[in-house]
Amino acid sequence: MPILTADSPVSEAIFGLLQDATLQTDVGGRIFDDIPQDTIRPCVLYEILTEKDIRGFGTGGLPELDLRTHVFSDVGSLSEAQAINKSIVALLKDAAITVTGYAQCGLIFYRNTVTLRSEELFGQKVHEVVSLFTVFVEQS
Repeated sequence: MPILTADSPVSEAIFGLLQDATLQTDVGGRIFDDIPQDTIRPCVLYEILTEKDIRGFGTGGLPELDLRTHVFSDVGSLSEAQAINKSIVALLKDAAITVTGYAQCGLIFYRNTVTLRSEELFGQKVHEVVSLFTVFVEQS
């Protein structure tokens, strides 16, 4: 059986969940897996950090993926970043996803949120709110 990597299909499924109309309005459609230079804020970055096979003995695969979302807002608008992040957590926490080539094992697990009040994005001071999630899938 070929070894597959689940990060790209899971990333696509997460992007689909983040297409919520209210969230899209709040960030002006600026949801990225790689933020372009000179992107205005607020904006959202989502990324798959690590993929670890937790299947134990046997064949197949049971990838555990760490998902991180970042909400960036201009300095002075921390409440905006926190509100957008609250929407993201509501969309992703305990969500079911459809992943090409995989079956989801349990719902998306929300871990925690960290607020960073004084960060930089492309040389500009910003507020950043980061949330961490875990996604479990199984090769199908």
